[in-house]
Amino acid sequence: MNKFKKAANKVKLGVMAVESFKSVPHGIDGDTFFSPEIPESIKSAVQLLHKVEAAAFDKLVHAVVESFQSGDFPSDEAFERVQADVGGDEGPNYNVIFTAIHSIIRTAVRNRTKASVVAADLKAINVPPPFVDIIIKVMKQERFQLETQSVVTRTRFPRLDNLQWRVDVAISSSSLLRVFRPSILFQMSLSDGSIKTFEVSVEQFHQLRYNTAKVLRDMQELERHPIMRIAFEGDKKKFDDK
Repeated sequence: MNKFKKAANKVKLGVMAVESFKSVPHGIDGDTFFSPEIPESIKSAVQLLHKVEAAAFDKLVHAVVESFQSGDFPSDEAFERVQADVGGDEGPNYNVIFTAIHSIIRTAVRNRTKASVVAADLKAINVPPPFVDIIIKVMKQERFQLETQSVVTRTRFPRLDNLQWRVDVAISSSSLLRVFRPSILFQMSLSDGSIKTFEVSVEQFHQLRYNTAKVLRDMQELERHPIMRIAFEGDKKKFDDK
């Protein structure tokens, strides 16, 4: 009887060991390009990836890239077509896998992570190696479009679309009959549709002009710095030397 229990325990331990290779190792979050924490959507998807065919995964990756290029997640109807194409409801939870692929590519592109680092980290969290190769291949092929769309859709402050100004002169005030003090009134139209209006004195306007010119000069000096040339040359490369 004890022999059967020992054998059963060994089988159980063997199954647990196999399952551990199908999930994200504990405490690895900070060592990956997802730092400080791997999203839960990716942790949930890793186990499902071991039940997916490579052909189905390849179609999901291309569907994610198409969603990046369109600037939004696919509609319910479009995703149903993708799901039907990769295996319908018979396979694993494809919406979880789709979300995980989207998070992987978005994080790698926004952080401008090298392909070799992405590949090593994905393998470290037990993503099947053939699936890692598919992701890296697509990211290299579509790098320019992915980065361009990432810049367009990133969270940022509204842009300045239009600026109008005029000079007002205060002729008198409640305490003085004759003031004749000029001021500049600005009206800014922003990309989110809002309009901001503010007034500055002549002294404040000159300070604004000086600080703006100083920032532009500092930017030009920074662009001419040798280290920036090295950075620009490195930025032209793909995720890895090709």
